[in-house]
This record gives sequence, C-alpha cells and structure tokens, in this order.
Amino acid sequence: MDDSIRLSEFMEQINYCLSLKFKETWRYRFSTHFIEIFQEKVLKSLETQRPLKLSTLVSAYTKKHKYSIQEVRNFFELVSIEDYYPLIYEDSKYFVMKEEVDS
Repeated sequence: MDDSIRLSEFMEQINYCLSLKFKETWRYRFSTHFIEIFQEKVLKSLETQRPLKLSTLVSAYTKKHKYSIQEVRNFFELVSIEDYYPLIYEDSKYFVMKEEVDS
C-alpha cells in the first residue's frame, strides 16, 4: 500500500472519529459526554499538531472526569485505538498504567 492511500485512509478515519455519526454510534454504550471528551482531545491534537499520548487521554478520563479505567480500556478496544497511530500513541507511562491495572 503506498503512502498516499494510507494517508487518505487515516484522514477518513480521523474525519469519522470527529463526526456526528461516530458520536451517535458510541453514545449509547459510553455516553455523549464520554465521546465528546475523546473528540475534543483528538481535535486539540490536530490543532496543535502534537500527537496525543494514551496516558494523557486515560488521565483525562479517569482523574478529571472520574470514569473507570475499565470503561476507558473497553472504549479503546472497541474503537481500535491503535488504528489512530501516529496521532494517538502508546507512551511508556501508558504501559506502566496498563501493567498496574492488569496486576
């Protein structure tokens, strides 16, 4: 697959994650507020042209908004968060958080 096709698919995925259709798809499972947090973080990452660390996203959900770590991890699995790389990436702090929860 050449780079232009990958870039095009990635941009389609980002557009979808910021869309109303994405919000409608997931709001019944996670809540509108939960999805809006994700969309705001992705949008801010695009605006600032800085990638988003998963640990930052997890902290925002669990510490600032008081969602459970399990709910956050379920969301990541269901939306295939790894497909958002390089915009969203697993950093070393996220791996530590993940190990602590798995223990």
